[in-house]
Amino acid sequence: MTPSESRIRRDLTALVGPRDPYANLQALNAAAAYVAEQFQAAGLMVSEDAFPAKGWLFRNIVGTSAGTSTPQEEVLVVAHYDTKPGTPGADDNASAVAAMIEAARMLAPMRFQRTLRFVGFTLEEYGYLGSRHFARQAKRERREIVGVLGLEMVGFTSRRQRLLPDIRARKTGDFIGVVGNRKSRMLVEAFVESAREAVPSLPVESLVVGWNGYLLPIVRLSDHAPFWDAGFPAVMITDTAFLRNPHYHSVSDTLDTLDLPFLTQVTAAIAATAAHLARPATTSLPAG
Repeated sequence: MTPSESRIRRDLTALVGPRDPYANLQALNAAAAYVAEQFQAAGLMVSEDAFPAKGWLFRNIVGTSAGTSTPQEEVLVVAHYDTKPGTPGADDNASAVAAMIEAARMLAPMRFQRTLRFVGFTLEEYGYLGSRHFARQAKRERREIVGVLGLEMVGFTSRRQRLLPDIRARKTGDFIGVVGNRKSRMLVEAFVESAREAVPSLPVESLVVGWNGYLLPIVRLSDHAPFWDAGFPAVMITDTAFLRNPHYHSVSDTLDTLDLPFLTQVTAAIAATAAHLARPATTSLPAG
């Protein structure tokens, strides 16, 4: 199964618009409901991971495909569905939520040895509260999370690309980036290889950082960081956000600014990586 640009556009149309807990709480809840509906329609088992914050109860949305032989081992594909107040949040982060939903549609009909979870996090823009709650709870429960693919702004391209000091990469903003800490090096390599096989025309740039990224704070700006801090391997998959996108945290972060063919290619790479990590189940033929 291949990703559908038309389905991704449909998801973006449903999601894009202010989705924050202050002025647009109803829209934030509607986004959560939409993610849950799409997970359920794909055939995943849907649950809510609720937690209190700011005097309210908020919810992460979890869609699960149970593993066949090693279900205790988990692979996560995650993206946050909230926005900064007043911003439509097309790239930040509806692009990633749409990619996550479409990857779920692609992979839900398949069986994997490991458990595959898709998680829509909330309140990323307010201190990573949803992912921090999830990661800390997973650590307390001693869950075996073998890899987290964190999706953070994955739908924008540009002729201009700012680069960090001493970081070598393409000077045109047409690539997808993958960032991991040292514990996550194998996840970085898995994404690069899977993307190369699934979408050979998609440029990929990778970066592995030490000290959980604290010496380079820009690489900690998403939901993968709480998993690093909890000791789980995780990567951030990103179009590099404000290093490329001038609409970051702005009212101009609208659907018409996105590069949907690029987003569709990135979705294919995400799905291929998740499938590789989750290990497709094999069916044994009877002897004789």
